[in-house]
Amino acid sequence: MTTSETTNTTSNVPKSTLKNGGVKMPRIPAKNKKHFKSVIDLGNHWVKAYIEGYELLREPSWYARCLSNTSNKLPGHVRYVDGVRSDLVGQCWLVGNQAVRSGSSDLMRLVEDYTGKSSLWLEYFLGTLAHLPQVNSEMNLDVTVTCNDVKRHSGIITKNEGTHKVELCGVPCNVTISVKAILPEGFAALKSQKLGGSVTICDIGGGNTSISRFFNSEPVGEVAVKDFGAEYLIEKIVCNSDLKSLIKQAPDKDVINRSIEVGVKFKKSETGDKIPFLAYGDSVMNFYKVYEVELQDFINCRLREVIKQLEQYKLSGDQILIIGGGSKLPLLNAALKKKGFLISDNGAFDNLTGLISEVV
Repeated sequence: MTTSETTNTTSNVPKSTLKNGGVKMPRIPAKNKKHFKSVIDLGNHWVKAYIEGYELLREPSWYARCLSNTSNKLPGHVRYVDGVRSDLVGQCWLVGNQAVRSGSSDLMRLVEDYTGKSSLWLEYFLGTLAHLPQVNSEMNLDVTVTCNDVKRHSGIITKNEGTHKVELCGVPCNVTISVKAILPEGFAALKSQKLGGSVTICDIGGGNTSISRFFNSEPVGEVAVKDFGAEYLIEKIVCNSDLKSLIKQAPDKDVINRSIEVGVKFKKSETGDKIPFLAYGDSVMNFYKVYEVELQDFINCRLREVIKQLEQYKLSGDQILIIGGGSKLPLLNAALKKKGFLISDNGAFDNLTGLISEVV
């Protein structure tokens, strides 16, 4: 044996809503409840949603057309029967983990299609509702949307307003959608953190990185959006030859993503030294050195100019808040803290929780 103690150095990150073997009973509203306030954050890697009366939802942003033999009882399964989106009538799809397991050739993740945040908004929203522990026969939803590019997406998203007759996880339901507001992600995080004065928010997401500036909660200037995010890092890790040699097979992006969320642990060797350990999936294979090399490349090739810009804003008096899934990347979050930046304790849900208090 080479280890005697393990210390986890990362914050807990919310996992998928559905947990195998979980014993906690989900929070659900009355079965006759018809009107719900809601907030949805459609992210490149994760869909996060609040539906009044339920626990928060967080599902991986996988989407797939259904195969003919796919069960309609699966979480995330939607069958569109009738409604304002006549182009979807008769179609079935899956959102979340079961989309991956379905074997569909149409499988995609939102990070692969930047326009999907609006063109597939309804499919993802209904697929997220299909993960609720209870689906009521009639659900009228007042929806507040947060996204990284309001100008690009808002016009298409609002076209989904109206009534949709669907089956969610096999349960017939009339879903009526009213879009109350579409707000930039930085504004939502600002509300969550309750920061005043001059604030710059950097959202390191899966597919892009954005910088938003505010003064007393009012936006200042345009949002700067960079076309890279944590997906760049994951892609580089996938292509790393040392990782391929270590696991003796082609690396899986989803496994790498989940492994990074679990985070780096430190194991004590027989000599008492602490060894950083980043497990590949559920194995005992340590790919920490691969991660360290590729993270440095991510910083040098992508984040360097962003960090320099944030340092300039800090010198001019701004508070710098780092949010998004990338804010939890092992080693990177510690490095950004050393620069005096604020790191959200709940980066995965910041764009959601800040708006919940506004709509409830």
